[in-house]
Amino acid sequence: MAPDSPRPRLADVAEAAGVSVATVSRVLDDHPAITRETKARVMAAVLQLGYPMRAAQPKRSRPAKIRRRRQQEGICVVMPAALPPGSQLANPFELSLLGGIGAAMRDRGLDFAVAARAPYDNATLRDFVAEHGYAGMIFLGQSQYHAGLNALFDAGQAMVVWGIEAEDQRYCSVGGDNFGGAKAAAGHLIRLGRRRIAIVGPAAPITTAQTGHSQLAERIAGYRAALIEAGLPEDLSITRRYGPAARIGADAVDDLIARQVPFDAVLACSDPIAAGVIDALLRHRRRVPDDVAVIGYDDSDVAAYVRPRLTSVRQDPVLAGELMVAKLLRIMDGIAVTSERLPTSLSVRQSCGG
Repeated sequence: MAPDSPRPRLADVAEAAGVSVATVSRVLDDHPAITRETKARVMAAVLQLGYPMRAAQPKRSRPAKIRRRRQQEGICVVMPAALPPGSQLANPFELSLLGGIGAAMRDRGLDFAVAARAPYDNATLRDFVAEHGYAGMIFLGQSQYHAGLNALFDAGQAMVVWGIEAEDQRYCSVGGDNFGGAKAAAGHLIRLGRRRIAIVGPAAPITTAQTGHSQLAERIAGYRAALIEAGLPEDLSITRRYGPAARIGADAVDDLIARQVPFDAVLACSDPIAAGVIDALLRHRRRVPDDVAVIGYDDSDVAAYVRPRLTSVRQDPVLAGELMVAKLLRIMDGIAVTSERLPTSLSVRQSCGG
């Protein structure tokens, strides 16, 4: 740089490197969430433009406040709204998603935090983000604060959401093909000759989450589409108050039998719900799959231990975690990304009879 040249700014480095100003700042702070490729590109621009490097301080001399800020500038995974005391952090599939995210972060040499307190509506979402200030966030679920997530995106928050893709959505989401997965499962039951098919899922635990922005709503829509195409009744949609998943499945079966509603198949919206369905059917001396065929969802570890072995709609939590982390890091680098739906497949076992 010539002696009379103006001093280069962060914006000049960002333009030369093709990244955001925030990314340049994180590179100069040696932020762990920035990829090696991006760091190299930014440092090359720094050297080319003669941008003055920040004076390094020994780590021990840095105030505790700065250390806390650095921690908060990392990546956080926000789990679904908290359940009653003593409950698991999340359901088995959500825990598998957390494992997939962890694997993707580990492979990149990065750490991440898991929120101990989950927001449950738009107001608590705003408070959560303002209090913690993470540079990147992954939300597992969106229905209770969909509008709040749009507002966060507009404010420049780097984030990715596991969930559906709504028409008015501006933030990036990754999720399974809920409509297609449920439609394929119901279609499989129809091809096996089942004609009175029920679908069972959990009602959202809080009122703000009881919206059309949910995986359950998409699965019910896919189920109904398959039945309508086959000219079959599609009025056996059953939701139960959120609680232990096996209890939801068992209660649904108890209710159908108590009301003497004929049914010959059940599509459960999770594998633990399907386990409860099978347990209740056997208790009522209904044979599985002879009298009632059962299909679960997620193809989790539960499916391998249910007897008869459970047919289930498979999703890939490891691939989902990899995609969410990769997209989030690109967003943090100032690169635009798009939402993505992951394909599902049907793992056929004994519980549906073919």
